Amino acid sequence: MSRDPMSDARPGPRAGAFVLLLCTAVVAGRPALAATPIPRIIAVHVLDDVALPLPADARAASHALGFRMGGLSDLVVIAGADGHEELWCVTDRGPNGMVPKPGSDPAAPDMLRTLPVPEFVPLLVRLELPSSTSEDAPGVLRIVETRPIVTAAGKATSGRPAVGPPRGKPMVDPATARTLPIDPDGIDSEGLAPAPGGGFWVAEEYAPSLLLLDAHGRVVRRLVPSGVAIEECGCDVAATLPERCARRQDNRGFEALAASPDGALLFAMLQSPTLPAEGDTPEERIRVPLTVLDADSGSVHAVFEYRLGDPGQAAEDVAAEDGKISCMAASAGDRLLVLEQSTIHSRIYEITVPSTGSGDLPKTLVADLAPLAAGFAADISPGSAAAPSKLSDLKFEGLAILSTGEVALVNDNDFDMDAAGAAPASPPIRRTCLWILDIGIPAP
Repeated sequence: MSRDPMSDARPGPRAGAFVLLLCTAVVAGRPALAATPIPRIIAVHVLDDVALPLPADARAASHALGFRMGGLSDLVVIAGADGHEELWCVTDRGPNGMVPKPGSDPAAPDMLRTLPVPEFVPLLVRLELPSSTSEDAPGVLRIVETRPIVTAAGKATSGRPAVGPPRGKPMVDPATARTLPIDPDGIDSEGLAPAPGGGFWVAEEYAPSLLLLDAHGRVVRRLVPSGVAIEECGCDVAATLPERCARRQDNRGFEALAASPDGALLFAMLQSPTLPAEGDTPEERIRVPLTVLDADSGSVHAVFEYRLGDPGQAAEDVAAEDGKISCMAASAGDRLLVLEQSTIHSRIYEITVPSTGSGDLPKTLVADLAPLAAGFAADISPGSAAAPSKLSDLKFEGLAILSTGEVALVNDNDFDMDAAGAAPASPPIRRTCLWILDIGIPAP
């Protein structure tokens, strides 16, 4: 289905790559035009309603909660064996929420992060788009395959933290508020990129780390920042990533991951700026490191600086703690599309990555999603009539470029958790959607 970016009307055939809002001002006696590119929504598809896959030995209580599939946290397109495009996603660590710490002040309680289903194994998920859609109803996004992420020996990973305090905060069972044990093979998977040989690279938030998976979903290597150690991990661990990445904010580790079109390079970015150091300037507090690696060996080539906010915006006007890098995709060998979200913005920028060196990355706005926010919210939560109060609550977390030059965008519905952080919402309130957008970039 299509959606007019300026209304809820359903237009007919596509009428151009994107719509421009033109604001006219008079500068030195001449009109000056500022353009905001708003993408065209071509179609929307809703994830099929299926039960959350759980290990057979999961607790009866976990099965009884009745969670549904969701939590999709990145999206990539790869060439399948038959020559057709395949859509792959990765889930995050599983259903999780927040509950008050027992005995804390009810008026301002300390909050603990929960894992209601600690047996959940993060999954690689292959999706299939419907061959045709109706103008009156979204298509059904079908799950073709789920592939658990396991160790080299075949042991299941989990969504439990791989590192403990002070580097990582504990997770608790919401039913008992007891701290769950550390899992050296645990991951909070957030980014996905194809790897040479038919496998995948996965970015995760805990250590944070980058994991190389073979074609069967087995972890064969884990890269962590210098100074980080994960004891008794079921794969080779190499502390080759920049030490700065270990200073990630809580719950703001590696979030965005992409591979160059030729598969030679891997690009990884944290979700937010690292913890500020004493004496940091406002400019230093709004920069997120982008690490460039060799996609085969995992060796680091360079580290660049991605600056939050609009290029011309003063650093003091950018809310560093609010800005989030949600996902990215490679549009060419040296260019990346980066989805940046905050309370008031949801934008796709294009950046150009130099082949050598370091420093700031130039960025250009290519799609402003904010004018479409009410429509996105209605797709996610049918009956919603307005944009969320925080645009980052749309939770766009996967971005991929199709062979046509259009992009696919997927949201993370957080497994439709209830407000108590212990069970699915009842009735359901958040769906997983995949939108096809035309943002005016050329086909690869």
